[in-house]
Amino acid sequence: MYSTNLGLGIALAVGLGLAAVLAFIVSLFISNVKAGRLAREMAEEAKCEARQKMSQSSVQDLRPLIASLREPTADRPIRFDIRVPHEVVPVFGIEAELEELLSKVARYAANVMSPGATLQVSARVESGQAVVHWRDLDAADASPPLARFLEATQAAAHAASARVCERIAGRHGGRIYAAPHAGGALGLTLRLPLLGQTAASTR
Repeated sequence: MYSTNLGLGIALAVGLGLAAVLAFIVSLFISNVKAGRLAREMAEEAKCEARQKMSQSSVQDLRPLIASLREPTADRPIRFDIRVPHEVVPVFGIEAELEELLSKVARYAANVMSPGATLQVSARVESGQAVVHWRDLDAADASPPLARFLEATQAAAHAASARVCERIAGRHGGRIYAAPHAGGALGLTLRLPLLGQTAASTR
């Protein structure tokens, strides 16, 4: 009787163990299937976003987009020193998004710079990239508020604008970051691939 109960107990334990292993294998299989489906969905979304970006993009000359910042508005109590080259600064991108990036930086500068101060916005071509740089010509220190646009400690509204600018720069294959230029105070720099460089990178 004892041996029979012992045998049944062992068989039950073995059965439960096998059931647990089987359940683990099944759950692992289901997780892998879900992960694979999620990866495929994410890849398809990325392809759709890339196709959408391509369909919405066109050749843009950054010079007129930057020059439009000269137009005075009520929320810009600062002056602008616009410096662009004679040659075209061509990028392949979405005009509305590039305009949004430029205007958000200008709006932030107007909020943190002293009234009447001068924001210099310059554009140049450098090492296969279009480069835009912002700096406060009247900054009293080497790291003025303008250069802190991308810092996480910014107020919520400024931080949200900074994240939008970073996302737009990234969507166009570039980046925006704090950097000095021409021996001046720390400012902001935007780098985007030139039109020819963008085409070469997608081949």
